Amino acid sequence: MNPELLRKSLKLAVAAFITAAVAVHVQRIAFVWYPLLAVVMVVDDNDEQTVKAARARILGTVGGGLVTFLVHTVVSGWMGVLLSILLMVPVLRALRWEAGLSTGALVSVMFLMIPGHERLNWDYVFNRAVDTSVGCAIALVVGLLFWPRNRLRELALAEERQLRQLGQQVAGYRQWLQEGGSRPKPLAPVSLSSNLARMNQWVQLEQTGPRRPWLLRQRWRQRLLVWRTVQHHWVQWERLLRDADPRDPAPSDALSASLELLLQVLHGERQPDLRRALDPWQQAAERSPRPLPLLAIAEELHPLLAALGTIQLMRRQAA
Repeated sequence: MNPELLRKSLKLAVAAFITAAVAVHVQRIAFVWYPLLAVVMVVDDNDEQTVKAARARILGTVGGGLVTFLVHTVVSGWMGVLLSILLMVPVLRALRWEAGLSTGALVSVMFLMIPGHERLNWDYVFNRAVDTSVGCAIALVVGLLFWPRNRLRELALAEERQLRQLGQQVAGYRQWLQEGGSRPKPLAPVSLSSNLARMNQWVQLEQTGPRRPWLLRQRWRQRLLVWRTVQHHWVQWERLLRDADPRDPAPSDALSASLELLLQVLHGERQPDLRRALDPWQQAAERSPRPLPLLAIAEELHPLLAALGTIQLMRRQAA
């Protein structure tokens, strides 16, 4: 079972259950439909999106209720709904409540479905706004208190997984060189890009949330840019290794030294010396009858080591 789907389902179920219990217990809430609809429309897997949806739901209910009430005194029926929606668009835009436009249109339809037109008055509009606010408040409390989401921690864990994945691949190459056996398959680019895409989505969401100062302090936007560089050069480096034969006597020592250096950098044990890191490959190219593939491997290794060293430096500065 998908844990993210289970988390969101539990959040929605608990919020709906608490809202229904409160609506039934409080006599002021005449229609359970309004707070429950607010819960369904507000609850989101992203905490910041939940807050935005709650604000849009409340503003849309207030704006849609007021416009519908005023229009209802002149026109009723579906013509009233059409006129309410047409007037609602410029009004909500003028008040900068565009996010509540869909809610306002829905409120207009529901309000004009009241059997007795005389019931649509100021008290009715105010009470429905209160009902909606109750559902939004419960959805926010459930989302922020019961299942809070710390994306900064998730970003750090995702970066750890990325480093661990690269470290396991390097360890596989080293074992292959020392013990023989089957050669490790190159990492699929999608396995690297999917994790980075998820991290980028979290960074985009956090930039509009309350944890934006921590996001800037830990320089996550710059770290993702460096990770894209790592992804590009890692894929190219493995493709060059696949086309070459590193177990030949000439480049085997160079590859062994590079793998040890890569493991140390991935584990954060040292910063790479970029000038000395390429010397074994240049020496191997001088002894090899096919020097160009070895020099190409060295050219890809240089920016790869630089990018990994930059990431480890940023991690230490953010700690």
